Order: sequence, then C-alpha cells, then structure tokens
Amino acid sequence: MKNSGSAFEYEICISRFHEGVRVKFRESLISAHHNYVINQMLAPGFVLGEVDVQDDFWLLADVVSPEERAPFLSGCFYDHEGGFLMEMRGDEMIRNPGGCSLKASGDGFRVLHPSGELLLAVRTEVFANGYLTRIQGKLHDRKGILRMEPSFDSARIMGESWRILAVSLRSQGGDSRP
Repeated sequence: MKNSGSAFEYEICISRFHEGVRVKFRESLISAHHNYVINQMLAPGFVLGEVDVQDDFWLLADVVSPEERAPFLSGCFYDHEGGFLMEMRGDEMIRNPGGCSLKASGDGFRVLHPSGELLLAVRTEVFANGYLTRIQGKLHDRKGILRMEPSFDSARIMGESWRILAVSLRSQGGDSRP
C-alpha cells in the first residue's frame, strides 16, 4: 500500500490457478476525503466514455478536493434511441434540448427525463472522516447502447471505456471537460 497525495493505492496480486483459470484482480484507488461507489468499488473519481470527442456520450465524476463538500459530475447524455438529451457541468445544465429537469434534494440531486423517468440520481453520504457519493441511473451512448445501469444502491458500468481518476481533471485543465 502506498500513499499518493490524498489517494491510497493498493494492488492485490494472486498468481494461483484454480481449476485451470487464472484469477485476476484490479488496482483500486481510495481517497481519504471523498469517494464514489461504482462497479461495487470505491474510487476518488472516474470517467466513462471519451470526454475529448465532441458531442459524444461521457460522464465525469471528478475527484473532490478537501476544500469541497459536494461531488462534481459533468456529462453529455443520450436516450435509449441515441437522441441527445442534455449536457451538464457540475450541478448546471449547459444544453438541454431533451427537456430534462434537475431536482435538488438535501443530499444530492436527480436528473429526470421529460417522461418522469429517472436518468441520473446522485446522493452523498456524510461521515465523520469524509464523503461517499452513490450514483444511479440508466445512461446510454449516442448509438443508444446502455453504458451504465443501476446495481444494488449504486451503478454498474457497461463496456470497457472507463477509467478511475486519482487527480481532478478540473485541476489539470481548469474545466470539467479536459
């Protein structure tokens, strides 16, 4: 285990074969201040999709600095048919041709499709030593392919195009979209 700033890195390696199958484990980062729950694991931040492609699906759950108390999510969202719904940055809608609504709550917010269906729910729990944000929702890409779905009390990412962040993308580029 090693400390890299506010994130602790650990890696579990097992080189055993069990019934002819090699067991693989993944590296995980954990922040001492704030984590998101995604794919049943903790992460200081993550990016789903390609944020550098104009008008394509992406979701950024950015690393939260110790001075911040709320999670920072940005993204470009599509419906199940691939129609563009909205783009958000932080807790603001930047573009909203789909007519979605943003509803604040005491511990987070929800983004609703005009039909009333939940697009995205964000809820942050406060603990003595930090914060834990749970994200739920059904998100699709520009082709209508499911990229994120609810799983227990959080979300499961579909596909391979995502990565865990150890450093805030906002601090690197000054914007929510690097």
